[in-house]
Amino acid sequence: MNPLLREAAESISLGWLAGLVTVFFLAWFIGWTWWAFSPKNKQKFEEAARMPLSDGGDQ
Repeated sequence: MNPLLREAAESISLGWLAGLVTVFFLAWFIGWTWWAFSPKNKQKFEEAARMPLSDGGDQ
């Protein structure tokens, strides 16, 4: 067998693992995005967005 073909065959033997990791991270990203834009976190993120503009006098 051609050494180049043998090396290519060995490199794709774990392709299912790369696919599984890709699906895992895609699901994680969608879940994280869903959490970040959920209505229950809106107030918390708005307060955090205004934090750099406050002068710290209301402590």
